[in-house]
Amino acid sequence: MTDTARADVIVIGAGPTGLTLACDLTRRGFAVRILERDPAANRATRAKTIQPRSLEVLDDLGAVDHVLRHGVARLPMRFHEQGGAVVDKPPISVSADDSAHTPYPDPLQIGQFHVEYALRQRLEELGGRVEFGVEATGIEQDDDGVTVALRTADGEQTTRARYVVGADGGKSSTRKFIGLPLVGKTYEEQRWYIGDVTVGSDLDRDHMHIWPSDQGMLGLTPLGDELWQFQSPILPGEIPGTPSLEFYQQLFDERAGKGTVELTSAGWLSVYQINVRMVETYRKGRVLLAGDAAHVHSAAGGQGMNTGIQDAYNLGFKLDSILNGALWKLLDTYDDERIPVARRVLEMSTAKMARAMREAGSGEEGLGSALADIGDGQMNTGLGIHYRDSPMIYPGGSEAGPVPQPGDRAPNATGLEGEEFRGDVFDLLRGMHYSLFVWDHSEPVIFDNAKPTHMHVHRIGPAAGSTIVDAKGEFERIYQPYPGEILLVRPDGYLLARLPAGQEMDLINHLAPFRSIGNTVRPY
Repeated sequence: MTDTARADVIVIGAGPTGLTLACDLTRRGFAVRILERDPAANRATRAKTIQPRSLEVLDDLGAVDHVLRHGVARLPMRFHEQGGAVVDKPPISVSADDSAHTPYPDPLQIGQFHVEYALRQRLEELGGRVEFGVEATGIEQDDDGVTVALRTADGEQTTRARYVVGADGGKSSTRKFIGLPLVGKTYEEQRWYIGDVTVGSDLDRDHMHIWPSDQGMLGLTPLGDELWQFQSPILPGEIPGTPSLEFYQQLFDERAGKGTVELTSAGWLSVYQINVRMVETYRKGRVLLAGDAAHVHSAAGGQGMNTGIQDAYNLGFKLDSILNGALWKLLDTYDDERIPVARRVLEMSTAKMARAMREAGSGEEGLGSALADIGDGQMNTGLGIHYRDSPMIYPGGSEAGPVPQPGDRAPNATGLEGEEFRGDVFDLLRGMHYSLFVWDHSEPVIFDNAKPTHMHVHRIGPAAGSTIVDAKGEFERIYQPYPGEILLVRPDGYLLARLPAGQEMDLINHLAPFRSIGNTVRPY
């Protein structure tokens, strides 16, 4: 059977990465098919931390409320020493400091299935849906599009799209179809038991519980209504057992003492082998990769799900422009911007995991310090990621100290007031458009003529007379603009340019090779 229906984009894989991209493209009005080979939605916790930058992304997509309701912030650690002592430690996740200027400073402990549920519900609100039980079995591309072979409950099919994005995880079939190998290293001595369990013991769900042991620590993290995620390292030289409820109970009995914890049921169980690998390019023609399909690394630092979400968010507005006639050079910036991020994440998570493995058999002091290090750092939050070296970014910017530069994430500023608006910078950024802030300047600028569907122009100033007044002075303190400065923010919330009003043509000429501003006609 041949499916002749045409889609703008086919997304393969309905985890957090694929769902983020599907939501973004669907709200932009594109025909999107998102395919998932599993027959039903994931119910495993898998990743268990969502970071501040990812929460900002979900906010923009309209999918954050469910995650905020079910996520837990600042979950402290409780160490149960072998001698019976109980020692409480600060949370493993570290909040963003005030200089980040975000409404979501706290990483949240939450099962991945909750994040997927929130995005799936939002996709349905936007008119899309996940096609479960549909597996991509082959990909062929030409100058005009991509043909995808499918295996479904109704038999073999083919379908056609202008672009395909593989978000189908570390064992990505999409990556194999286009011949992009994962390059890197498998850490044979770094393996973990992991799984979803319930317990009959009276454990406080307001803590992450750790049992240090010279045979390897045991950990339980509360996720979901009754679920706990079990984690325990497999020490070097140890022959791993087969994950099961009985085997995990045996580990508790041997390492923490019989009767300490009673495991009553188990769902998803696995041995997690640490690989640190990535592809050398995220695109081959009309097929792109995102998330674990493009890079795999240790879970230390809680970066896997979050890096994938941010891959998709970076890609969404660029595919929008491409589908509206922009040049492929714009897609090259996906590599330019996201590959350096993945490399830093791989380096950081590898170092953090190596330390945790070294301390896995130690007591509370050494192990506690190693676990605290896992959650620390601005890279973890995602708020410190920047694209200053991207060809898309207009060079130059303010020299007034440590202020947001072109290529940096645009921070939030509250206390903005206008005749028809009261809110903050993020309220103005929310949506699919570019945002231009014109500071303390009443003269016309070229972008005043931009289509509202593509760019919103906001005139902000320190006093009455401006369309929007910086009533609390936060915008001026954070951005330190000079009178007549214009600041252009991309749809993904990154500053694209800072320059004086009157020099807009310089910016337009800089962006001309990408044709990312001003295209409104779709190829078909």
